[in-house]
Amino acid sequence: MKPVFLFFFCLAATLPAAAQNRQPEAVLRFDEAVCEELAEPAADTLQTGKAVERFAIKINRRRVSEAEAYDRVTLWNVRRVRLKRRRLRLADSTARERVTLLKFFIERDRRKGMRPHLQGNVAGYSWNEYRMVEGRWQQTAPYISRYLLRSEVDSARRAGWDAAKEPVPKAMWHPLPHDLRFTLDGRPVPGKVFQFIDGLILRTLNVVDDGASAPRVEGDIYPDRRPIVLYDGRQTTIDRWLALCGAGSFQLEAAVPMRFYYLLPLEAVERFGPDGLYGAIEIRTAE
Repeated sequence: MKPVFLFFFCLAATLPAAAQNRQPEAVLRFDEAVCEELAEPAADTLQTGKAVERFAIKINRRRVSEAEAYDRVTLWNVRRVRLKRRRLRLADSTARERVTLLKFFIERDRRKGMRPHLQGNVAGYSWNEYRMVEGRWQQTAPYISRYLLRSEVDSARRAGWDAAKEPVPKAMWHPLPHDLRFTLDGRPVPGKVFQFIDGLILRTLNVVDDGASAPRVEGDIYPDRRPIVLYDGRQTTIDRWLALCGAGSFQLEAAVPMRFYYLLPLEAVERFGPDGLYGAIEIRTAE
């Protein structure tokens, strides 16, 4: 709520004869100031000029609350969504009103709806954003500082090593330099982009360290589960986003850093319709 102050001005009704040629003066009366509170319109009203959209939600044909749907519908278990205009009674209403009904269909088998394991030759790794320079820690771009080869981990397990009970032997960790290069779907990208999609849409992670050239990390993303991408409010695609990264159109380590947000499918469908089935990645320039 924004306070708005209204000030009253008192003007002299009559002036002495000696002051007939002088201009009237305004006297500011703070003792008569009146404070009013003006209601701020909703954000949706400011942007679209329309009333705020109301939603009702079903998951596998059962009505659920928005909070339950937010937790249950994920990138990995969602199969499809339908939008219908209906007149329904909501939890905070006493009469039926016109709403948009979101009908989500998700995997009933929890195991099928879990995030799949990361593919590639790496079984474990550590992200780092600092490096030692002349005895002091210095911040740097995110990079994978060390990793475990999947083949070596499998061999250790066959030899009797239990990862749940014993720590990883130091000899199994392989270090990597801070200026590590990252390639995603064949395009060079900053390490922060790779780090952001790790655990989200990254499908494969391979470390190439054959001694013939500088070590690098290669990966790809799931081709069939691609979120919408919004770059400073403009809708684009993941391929276009990666092309901009490869062309150096913006750098995450530059003077104007970027901020990344992932919107879950429920919020993305409410904002963008069926195209938001797999969520949305929102990229903003830091203020």
